[in-house]
Amino acid sequence: MTIRLCFLALLLAGRLGATLAQTSAAWAPNDINVSQSVPERAGSNGSRFEIGANGDARITVDRRAGGTHTGGTILLIAGRWMLTQGFSGAAAEELAALDGAALNSQLVIVLLTAALPGGAPAAGPPQHVRFAEKARPIKITTASSAAEYGAPWTVVGAVTVQRADGPAGYQLSFTYSDQGFARTMDFSGNVGNEKSPLSLPDSMKLAGWKIRRLPQSAESPGTAGQPDSAVHSEIPRAATLGELRQLK
Repeated sequence: MTIRLCFLALLLAGRLGATLAQTSAAWAPNDINVSQSVPERAGSNGSRFEIGANGDARITVDRRAGGTHTGGTILLIAGRWMLTQGFSGAAAEELAALDGAALNSQLVIVLLTAALPGGAPAAGPPQHVRFAEKARPIKITTASSAAEYGAPWTVVGAVTVQRADGPAGYQLSFTYSDQGFARTMDFSGNVGNEKSPLSLPDSMKLAGWKIRRLPQSAESPGTAGQPDSAVHSEIPRAATLGELRQLK
C-alpha cells in the first residue's frame, strides 16, 4: 500500500481535497483531527487539518514532549502563501509541523480505509475494527519528508459515528515492523466531511502573521529534505487576506 503524495505540490495545485479523495472514495474527509502517541512514552502530537472549498487549508498543531509544548497555526492560502502564527522557530520548525500533520493525517486515513473500506459506519454504537497486512508496507511522502511503516502491520480499535452525517470518532492502535522490531502508535480523534469546514474571509487582517511565499513547483529530490529551501521568506504588501490572494 503506497501513497505517493507530494504534499506541497498538491497544495500549490489546489487539489488537496481531490487527492485525499483518491486515497479512498469512501474516506474523503476535509476535517481531520489527530492525536498521536506512543505507549509508555510521555507526550503526544496533535493536529487538526481543515480544508476549505476553495483549496485553502488551516493546520493547528499541538505537540507535547519532554516537558516542552509546541503549538501554532499554519494557513495555506491560494496555493502561493504560507502564513504561520505561534511558532518560535524558523521555517524549518514550521515545515516540520506541517509535515508531521500531513503524515499523521494521511496515515489515519490509510488505516481507516484498511479497517473499513466501505467508509464510516452508520450512527450507533462503536464498531470494533481489526485489519492485518502481512506483506505490503505503508509508504507516505510529502515534499520534504517521508515515512515507511513496514509489514507485517495491524490496526485494531473502534470507530463511532454518533449522529447521521456527523464526524467519525476513532481510537486506533497501529503496530508495524521497524527493522525487525514491533513498534506501536496510538491514534485518536475524528474525521468529518463538513460542507464548510473552513472559511477565511477576505477581510481577515494579516497583522501578527508571518508570511512566506510557497514555491510554484514541486521541489526536486535534492532539495526536498531542506526545509528552508521549500519556503521563501517574503513580506508582501498586503494588509488583508483578500489583498494577499490577489498578489501573484
